[in-house]
Amino acid sequence: MTTIHTNPGALVAQATLRNVTSQLDTVSKQVQTGFKVADAKDDASTFSVAQGLRADVKSLGAVQQGLNGAVGLAEVGLAGATAVSNLFEDIQAKLTQLADSSITATQRTTYNADLQALANQAKDLVSQASFNGTNVLDNTTAVNFIADVNGGTISVTGVNVFTSASVFAASVGALTDAQARQFLNSSSNTLDNFVTATNNALSGIAADLRAVESQNSFVSAISDATEKGLGALVDADLAKASSKLQALQAQQQLSTQAITIANQAPSVLLSLFG
Repeated sequence: MTTIHTNPGALVAQATLRNVTSQLDTVSKQVQTGFKVADAKDDASTFSVAQGLRADVKSLGAVQQGLNGAVGLAEVGLAGATAVSNLFEDIQAKLTQLADSSITATQRTTYNADLQALANQAKDLVSQASFNGTNVLDNTTAVNFIADVNGGTISVTGVNVFTSASVFAASVGALTDAQARQFLNSSSNTLDNFVTATNNALSGIAADLRAVESQNSFVSAISDATEKGLGALVDADLAKASSKLQALQAQQQLSTQAITIANQAPSVLLSLFG
């Protein structure tokens, strides 16, 4: 039936155009934002899951920041203990020189001055091994850092090297050969205590550093995996979206032309009255 009141062809073409335009809006949004799920309107349940994953990623980032602080503290403490340990060779060599009763008074004065300088240097190195206001070489306190998103902690435990370093520095005044030999044969615990504390710091802080670095790597791996999962949920395939965008644009043009053709149909009725 041909009528001037209802144009079925135009109605079909309009419905097609609306559908194509709706798809075009969706694909255009994907291309513009890079997301196939940019907000709750796109997919409420997937967007809700994605928001939870984004919160997890931020929390993991905060954990990594804390662990990086733990790594810094441990590395500075370890560097300080290592520097002090390296001085022990020079300190022992100087004590050996002072243990020789045949040296002159002038030489003894020089060696004692050198030994005192080394002792003070060791004490200064310990006091300078501070990171973000904390020094793990002047106390035995465990400094706790956040280790996971559940509130677990990991610690870097201090070793008090400063006290024994200070005692040693105060005990190496004008040493006689006999006093120097006491330091060397361990009849005096002053040097031994200093060496023991330094070695404890080297082993203890190194162990803490390994544990912190291992936890940091684990948290980093979890964060990367979570981000990949998030991307799989919400990221758009831009190559696919771009191709579909071009196809829909062509369909939109064809639908517009179809409407034009369908709208011309009633004018054919005029020929019946010619």
